[in-house]
Amino acid sequence: MSWTKKDLDRLNLKHNFKENKNKSNVLVKKNIINGKISAGKKSIKTLLWVLKREGMIENYVEELQFDDVRKFRFDWALPDLKIAIEYEGIFSKKSRHTTIKGFTTDCEKYNLAQIMGWKVLRYTANNYQNIEKDLKKLLIL
Repeated sequence: MSWTKKDLDRLNLKHNFKENKNKSNVLVKKNIINGKISAGKKSIKTLLWVLKREGMIENYVEELQFDDVRKFRFDWALPDLKIAIEYEGIFSKKSRHTTIKGFTTDCEKYNLAQIMGWKVLRYTANNYQNIEKDLKKLLIL
């Protein structure tokens, strides 16, 4: 499924968009990047809710702590299938994902998850629409 602005509007996600004025005083949508709608965590949460409602996934958990020592958490997880979904918020002005320390910690987190048998799917505002397609591939295997 390809998610368009119309699809997101239908899911009542209009509140995720904030209007800003650019230099020419034209209203622009803050979360539109290269003509595509940027998704935040609320958009992905809604997508997972829809997939659950459609019966594609049984359940998902938000902020699942998967390691007691490092206290690492996944943004979302399908614990029964050991599938984690991470949203990389790299489009904000300052993101810990883009600092060397933050990126290194993310690498440690993802490596530990792999060692523990998790499949980690990572998404940004530009590719979150692939979640459904990627989950279908994993669930068919």
